[in-house]
Amino acid sequence: MDRLRATSGARAVRDAWRIGGRRRFLLCDHSEDDMANKCPAHGHQMLMDDDYFASPYAAYELYASLHEKGTVHRTCLDDHGPVWLVTGHAEVYSALRDKRLARPREYSNGDFSSKRFPEGEATGTIVTLDPPEHTRLKKMINFTFLPRNLETFRPRVHQVVEARLDAIEAAGGGDLVEEYAAILPITIVCDVLGIREEYRKDLKHWADLVFSGDNETNAMVRTKMSHFMNMVREEKTKEPGEDLFSYWIHAKNADGEPELNVYQVMALALLTMLGGYDTTAGMIGRGALALLDNPETLERLRKDPDLFDVAVEELLRKHGSVHHGFRRFATEDLEIDGTKIAKGETVLLHLTAANNDPKRFPDPEVLDIDREDKGHVAFGGGPHFCSGSELARMETTIALRQLFTRFPNIKLAAPRESLKVRRSPLVPALVSLPVTV
Repeated sequence: MDRLRATSGARAVRDAWRIGGRRRFLLCDHSEDDMANKCPAHGHQMLMDDDYFASPYAAYELYASLHEKGTVHRTCLDDHGPVWLVTGHAEVYSALRDKRLARPREYSNGDFSSKRFPEGEATGTIVTLDPPEHTRLKKMINFTFLPRNLETFRPRVHQVVEARLDAIEAAGGGDLVEEYAAILPITIVCDVLGIREEYRKDLKHWADLVFSGDNETNAMVRTKMSHFMNMVREEKTKEPGEDLFSYWIHAKNADGEPELNVYQVMALALLTMLGGYDTTAGMIGRGALALLDNPETLERLRKDPDLFDVAVEELLRKHGSVHHGFRRFATEDLEIDGTKIAKGETVLLHLTAANNDPKRFPDPEVLDIDREDKGHVAFGGGPHFCSGSELARMETTIALRQLFTRFPNIKLAAPRESLKVRRSPLVPALVSLPVTV
């Protein structure tokens, strides 16, 4: 492990990959046939395959290899859906704002057939709509996360963090994913939505499954969560509280009619809960591992805890909160960096790959908290920019700062080669992160 800690630059990525799993993606020229398995339905490379999820380090050498080859790549996803995968930072940044790339599935040419929630929903949700309807729904969320309202969350975040650290200290260590990174955001988002304490254990279990597993698992969990959210909706219809869920149920438009129908209330509740929980939990876990992997940076942060704010921006740049955004569909023939995209074809913007583009971020594999360029796209961009980004930053910063300043002797309690990434097409969360304190 000392050799891994001592390396930097491309060598660090290569050494980390050797530790994380069998080496297959190389920084030298190889044929594309060497890079990945092929989709049985379309014959395209399946770049995000078993090796992509083999370890917390595995994806970064794939990003490096793809950046050498170009900015747009033909691939298929695990559901065999063919997509144009965009990995260049400039191209992703522009495409996030390109109105010719639409979220509604009716723009698809038929290649998109996924039933996986939430992209596979038959009717529009906030993540499968574009303005103006998307704008109307997003306004129902945004006011909660305005900067002037964020400070109301800070005491509760500190309370949850300190309680979890007390438990970890008493036990002499624990799993930072299950016992820390996951507990904070599920607690905060359930507080925001007004979901009672006794429901949260089941809700967390379902949320851990909904973005991973096969389509059958996804459908089963989606059904359970929908039934649960409907039960909460019925409760709050009769007895509203001071929470976001109650607001959605009882909000009226200018004509005195309900602003949201039942389906829209349910969809907003589900997606706010999942977006507020899973991505932030993944950020905290991945951030903790990255700092354990960079002891010199960690020691500097302990000496000057105010630097955790900028460190979190670099952690977001390097590791992100999601692999890629939801699928978009070309509403007309267009080009991205010289690659022709036909009307109806699917485009996938890989946010984390874009944040590791050496053309924008020199030596992207290096965790550099002095990096002046903070222009990452970890939270997306354009109309679909993440509403809860500032809350996620707050939670991640407090969680990491309190963890590492309270426990100066914290150590990883498992071999790095044993660490696994959840096999999720969206959220790059660790399965576990055992430590001693």
